[in-house]
Amino acid sequence: MPRKRYKDKISDFFDNSLNTKSASKEKGVLSKRSHSESTESDSSLTKMHPRNRYKDKSPDFSVLAFKYPSFYPFVHYSKEGKPFIDYKNPEAVRELTYCLLREDFNLFLDIPLDTLCPPVPSRLNYIHWIEDLVSSTESHEESGQHTVYGIDIGTGASCIYPLLGCTLNKNWVFLATDIDEKAVKYAKDNVQRNSLDDRITVHYNKMGKKILLDENMIKDTTLKFSFCMCNPPFYENQEEYEKGVENKLTTPHSVCTGSSNEMFTPGGEFQFIKDILEESLFLRTKIRWYTSKIGRLETVNKMVCELKKVGIDNYVITEFCQGFTRRWGIGWSFGTQRPTFSDLQPVSKKLRKSAPPKNEFCVILPINMIEVFKFLRHLFDELEVIGQWDEEVNTFYGSAQINTWSRAARRAKSKSESQKTPIKRKAGDEDLFEFSCNLEPLDVSTRVIVSWTNGKDRNIFESFYLHIKKRLEQEFINKPDKPV
Repeated sequence: MPRKRYKDKISDFFDNSLNTKSASKEKGVLSKRSHSESTESDSSLTKMHPRNRYKDKSPDFSVLAFKYPSFYPFVHYSKEGKPFIDYKNPEAVRELTYCLLREDFNLFLDIPLDTLCPPVPSRLNYIHWIEDLVSSTESHEESGQHTVYGIDIGTGASCIYPLLGCTLNKNWVFLATDIDEKAVKYAKDNVQRNSLDDRITVHYNKMGKKILLDENMIKDTTLKFSFCMCNPPFYENQEEYEKGVENKLTTPHSVCTGSSNEMFTPGGEFQFIKDILEESLFLRTKIRWYTSKIGRLETVNKMVCELKKVGIDNYVITEFCQGFTRRWGIGWSFGTQRPTFSDLQPVSKKLRKSAPPKNEFCVILPINMIEVFKFLRHLFDELEVIGQWDEEVNTFYGSAQINTWSRAARRAKSKSESQKTPIKRKAGDEDLFEFSCNLEPLDVSTRVIVSWTNGKDRNIFESFYLHIKKRLEQEFINKPDKPV
């Protein structure tokens, strides 16, 4: 199917009426941020996402000023000769954003000064996290082989997330929505300016819903979204915003340029995300991952409680670190695919109580990888695990159809063998779970990583892993010496 038709699958459901007024616009429920974020500093570079291009090297303002004359007037130099800009000057901040997008992504934007100007490195953190979430919950067979549909709720005038997402991922297609007519006009112009209108549909949401899906789109069983993303307004009103500023230990490092729709929403960010959760209870697997950026730590813990109240156990939380600013992210799913990128789970002690149980387990063995590989091949055959090895990446992708490892299962198997009546899987039964087992050679040992990739019952997978771990340790660590 030509790529043009991928985008048409979304855009066909929407009209382009930007002239229709809507009372929902006054509610301010579909726009972005509460205030501008501070731009990244050298001290926080190592805390960024591992693939963030600015992680190990911050932008060189002197080089950008030399290359882009429009940026030159805003660059100043300290007594030590270090270049800097005044982040409280909205024109300087906007020109920096223009230069970074042009230099590193070949993107050209037009952003009005009275709307949010997105810091590029922080937006990259969210995009890379979404990439990890999508890729880690794809099946081994479909990995990178299909079109990824995403929704950006409250895309803003810059339309930054769809533009970055589609630039970095050639198989991504976006539906971008906003309740502000001016923001929609600028967003459409920015998409067309970068020749991405065949993959990004910008839609004016006059219905007042957070996640905009037309009834026909909901009924279309062939269209599934891999994710929705959102950067909601943080505060309920101006008073709450000013109180938040007063409570900060340091003065703001950058100017606030956000419009009222981008800064405030009834009930603040918690109510906004809670409303998305309510809609997700109806849409369920129509969208694989429902995600949102979060500006206040207390909202993370409150949203995790809300997820648990409605019985959602498949969720993730993370931290986004950039400059003087720390933000968080949350995502939840009604599917059975389990994310396994444990290295991106939160490290803050304040978040650990809200973090979900891990889906990835590890054991290190003092033996070379070849011996471990041979043993696991035999063990998986013994346990009647179905799957195959990908020897290029030293990984086994498999599924368990029946429980063959528990004590009760081993007794039942022994009994069936003695009676010559093998235990068979019933027709129509689902797999108990899917998993991957990766072998990583170390200097004089081997790391074995077993990951739960799909399934409903955590307990049965963990019992499987503990059996694998026990057998490995018996074979390579606790194995008794042979008599002389």
